[in-house]
Amino acid sequence: MARIFGRKSILLVVGALALTLVGGGIAVAAPEQRDDPGAVRINGRVVQQPLVTQADIDLAKAALVKGGSGIQASSAQLFAVVSAGGGLVRGSQAVSVTLLGLGLYQVVFNVPVQSGAFAGTIGLTGSVGTSPTGFISAVGRTNLAQGVFVQTWNQSGSPANRSFHLGVFLP
Repeated sequence: MARIFGRKSILLVVGALALTLVGGGIAVAAPEQRDDPGAVRINGRVVQQPLVTQADIDLAKAALVKGGSGIQASSAQLFAVVSAGGGLVRGSQAVSVTLLGLGLYQVVFNVPVQSGAFAGTIGLTGSVGTSPTGFISAVGRTNLAQGVFVQTWNQSGSPANRSFHLGVFLP
């Protein structure tokens, strides 16, 4: 009877099969990825909004009581022009801006904005000129109905403090 496979070939196949099964077992036992699939990731790290402080809540409540009495939120035109350092340069119904971290801003208005739409653009704080290329994201501020959370990045996609214009459109 002729031999099709030699001893070395059989041992090699059995060894490869054993390594495949062991490797597959490790992959099956790996923990599940539990991150929010919609979360923003920068360099593989999930970025979440910093917590709202009690001072932020108090400031927003005071602005709502002070400025909200004669304002019809449905007809409001809200905007803010913000410097890279987190200063409120000008705006309509914008109360404050807080620089929360590198490229992370909180903009507070004197009316609730959670039902609105947000549009932001990287731009100079003046009314003329062009700014360097960059990216911006604006969403409602977690746990602060009058707040907008803004993130800015430079042209290479790294977080960076950038001046920007923010518009809020209410229904």
